[in-house]
Amino acid sequence: MNDLQPRIVANQLAALAHLLTGRPGRFDTFRDAVDVIVSGSRPTAASLLQFQPRVRASGRPVLWIHNEPDLPNVPVIGLATKVGGGFHVVESCMLSVSPGGRQAVLVPDGFDLGSYRFRSDLRLKHSARAPAADYDAGEAGMKRAYKKLAEFMVDQWKRGDAFALPTLARAA
Repeated sequence: MNDLQPRIVANQLAALAHLLTGRPGRFDTFRDAVDVIVSGSRPTAASLLQFQPRVRASGRPVLWIHNEPDLPNVPVIGLATKVGGGFHVVESCMLSVSPGGRQAVLVPDGFDLGSYRFRSDLRLKHSARAPAADYDAGEAGMKRAYKKLAEFMVDQWKRGDAFALPTLARAA
């Protein structure tokens, strides 16, 4: 890893925190409320299930971020979280923003498992409904989300913002 890579990764995570919370400047708070893993491999159900004891004990969801070389601005996001008395594992979530929306939701890529939204207190809330019925119907919302993510990253980079990586991001 070269010296620039941690800064790029931290910039992407800060932009993701902005997008998922709907407000800039919440990266430190987000980093303290969510366990983030940055990995060179895609999340799998087996890898995410390893975090079940940690998530159950802490109540903190795990977001596993992976970037494919051919789509560096469209992170693959795995999720492990408590929902009620149960535990949800999602290997691949997409980001989606409604028209005029400020906050993205995490949508499991099959669009049949609902969606996840961070509340203002940064607790993750599951909704049984996805913002769209399927990928085709959700494409506009996903395009909005990834466009915003890229814009946030560029704006932060231009301002020279610097962010500290989360502990698990540094360890991965």
